[in-house]
Amino acid sequence: MISILDAKHQLLRDRTGGGGSADLVLGLLTTARMIDTACAALLNEYGLSEGRLAVLLAVAETPGSTPARIADRIGVTRATITGLTDGLVTAGLLSRGADQRDRRTLTLHITTAGQQLIDTLAPQYASWLTDIVRGIARDDTSATITTLTAMQRNLTATP
Repeated sequence: MISILDAKHQLLRDRTGGGGSADLVLGLLTTARMIDTACAALLNEYGLSEGRLAVLLAVAETPGSTPARIADRIGVTRATITGLTDGLVTAGLLSRGADQRDRRTLTLHITTAGQQLIDTLAPQYASWLTDIVRGIARDDTSATITTLTAMQRNLTATP
């Protein structure tokens, strides 16, 4: 039994024979799930999800963008962006308006409340990220980034 694996990934390891590569990937999946869960809990305190936060940050970065442009920027579908922006508009964090050049086109703008939320959350989020890697040596962090880069390259390589 590998102590860094959750039950689901331990079952997969046992079934596949486990070992070096499997332990690395399954351990990464377990850790990613733990990070996602902790991130969701942190953002939930502010009425946000990771998707809503991404929209809020993208609109703050490029005010007056269309929902389609924001969807492309954060890598979600047009249908998904509609739900995310609806929630943020209802919460008073974003506003919608008509494009001055083409009134049929909607644009998104961050509200004062939305900007205040980002300003409040950003330092807490930065601290949370630092806490996750506390005690990990800089060389280990660099090696991990190199490993993750190679794994991402392998995942996107043409077979």
